Amino acid sequence: MIFDLRTFLSYDIDEPSILSKVRDFQSDLRATGADLKLVRPEILHFTIRFLGEINEQEKEKIVHVLEGHIPSLEVEVRFKGIGTFPSEKRISVIWIGSDENSAKRLEEQARIINTLLEQEIPTLPKENVDRFNPHVTIARMKTGRNKDQLTRYLQEHKDQDFGSAKITKLRLKLSDLTPEGPIYTDLHVFS
Repeated sequence: MIFDLRTFLSYDIDEPSILSKVRDFQSDLRATGADLKLVRPEILHFTIRFLGEINEQEKEKIVHVLEGHIPSLEVEVRFKGIGTFPSEKRISVIWIGSDENSAKRLEEQARIINTLLEQEIPTLPKENVDRFNPHVTIARMKTGRNKDQLTRYLQEHKDQDFGSAKITKLRLKLSDLTPEGPIYTDLHVFS
């Protein structure tokens, strides 16, 4: 049976101390009175590559191309800094970044993975492949309610440090979008 799957490659964040600090920060964001949809901490991740709709055969090819061909999947990441997309004036997404060294390591991982995929499966979507920006989405802004208060809070905490964690597993994930939020399912774990 061949069916289309909405998929992406990611590194999940599962270090309890990081997740606890993110939960606390999300509570502080909610306290600003802004109209936010918070991302559940148990699904936080760095997206390495959005793959879009793929079928079962393409999934198997992606697994085959990447399994055993990525030099090292272990990356020590310092979670540092708060940012917004598309801009501070027009907030849609609030995210946590990483320090410069961690960002370089994640960018290198993304480059290796994308090069392997481009060589073997050139039909995959190339959306944002050249503009990789390592970040972990923690909230989405629903309306402009209390935006000024939220913006002030984000500005005051733009350099917030959430600590370090080792991420060791690249995951091929299925994304099922529901009204309650996305549901992610591991299709394959590279380790």
